[in-house]
Amino acid sequence: MTLWLLGAVLLAVLLPAAYRWQFWRLPRKGLLCLMYHHIGQADPADGQFAFTISPQRFGQQLDMLRRHGFTPVGLDALTRAAQTGRKTPSRPVLLTFDDGHADNYTQLFPLLKKYQVPALIFLVTDFIGQKPDYLTWPQVREMQQSGLAEFGSHTCSHVRLRTISDEEIRREASGSKKEIEQHLGVPCRAFCYPFGSGGFDKRVRPLVREAGYAYDFSTKPGLNPWPYKGKKTLLRAFPRGGESLTDFYIQITRGKSKF
Repeated sequence: MTLWLLGAVLLAVLLPAAYRWQFWRLPRKGLLCLMYHHIGQADPADGQFAFTISPQRFGQQLDMLRRHGFTPVGLDALTRAAQTGRKTPSRPVLLTFDDGHADNYTQLFPLLKKYQVPALIFLVTDFIGQKPDYLTWPQVREMQQSGLAEFGSHTCSHVRLRTISDEEIRREASGSKKEIEQHLGVPCRAFCYPFGSGGFDKRVRPLVREAGYAYDFSTKPGLNPWPYKGKKTLLRAFPRGGESLTDFYIQITRGKSKF
C-alpha cells in the first residue's frame, strides 16, 4: 500500500471520529447547562433509554464535574453574575431536568442530598399529581423546601408552542407559572420549551418572556456566555443514557459530544 493510499485510509477513519466526537474542538469555558430527564434504569430497547441516566452514572458525572473544577449553581448565581458582571464561579454548571418525572423524587433527590448539589426541574403542571409517573405537589414542595431543587415551567400540557395561537401560548406560559407559584409560594423564574428548538420560533419566545420569565431554555447544544445576559435562549448539553464518561467529558468541555 502506497503512503498516499495509507494516508487516505487513515483520513477516512479519523475524520468521522473527529466529526462525531468533536475532539478537534478546543475546550471552552462558559455557563454549562446540562439537560436530563430520568434518573433510573432503562433497557436499551426502551424508547426512554437515551433520556435515562443510572444513579451510579449520575454520581460519577457529578464526581467528574467536581474534579474538573465545575461548581453546581442555581438561578440565583445567574442573577448575581449578570448584576455584578463578575465571572464567579469561574466554571458554573446548572443541572436541569425536564418534565417532572416521579424518579426525580425517588432517584434524583437522594443524590442531590448526598452530593449537596442543586437542580432546576421543569414541570408540566397538568401532569403533576395527575399521572402516576410524575411528581406530586407534596413531593415538589418537599424538594423545594430542602433548598436543593427549584422549579420552572414546561408549560401546562407539554404542547408544541409554535403550532398553537398566541392566546394559547400565553395561557400555557402564564397558567403554568401561576400554578407553580401558588403551590410553592416563590416566583417561577424559568421556562423550558417543550420539544426544544423545534417547539418554538421567533413568534413564540416574546410571548413566553412576556409572561415574566427571566430565563428560558431550549435543547440546542452548546455553552452559554458567562455572565448570561438573556439575549438568547439558554443552550444545554445533553448527556445521554449509554454514553461513556469520555462522552460526558466532551459534553462538559465543548457543550456537546455529537453534531
